Amino acid sequence: MNELRLRAVRDPDAPPVEKESEPEVKADGETASDSENRVEAAPLVTPADDTPEVLNRALSNLSSRWKNWWVRGILTLAMIAFFFIIIYLGPMVLMIIVMCVQIKCFQEIITIGYNVYHSYELPWFRTLSW
Repeated sequence: MNELRLRAVRDPDAPPVEKESEPEVKADGETASDSENRVEAAPLVTPADDTPEVLNRALSNLSSRWKNWWVRGILTLAMIAFFFIIIYLGPMVLMIIVMCVQIKCFQEIITIGYNVYHSYELPWFRTLSW
């Protein structure tokens, strides 16, 4: 876990940092560092910036830290407003939204189950599940 923290801080082109602690000995006689050396570390993936262009232009003079806070704040206010709009529309719309979310969640669960048990070639798996 400590290595992940160090990996995020240092330059990605820098050589790996050696651990200073003594290696742990596993049951079969190989050390923890031996098994770690065999597995290649996955390259760090930098997240794509999906911020809308309007917000990028409005927040262009801020540092990335404050830009992140402003984007989070704006989206928080949008979610709160959307919540109050749903409540304002009444109980029937709320029941329809809840029903749609339940159907979509159940459909996802059935799809996962179908993918897991697809190799058994069970007939009518999806139909019987519904």
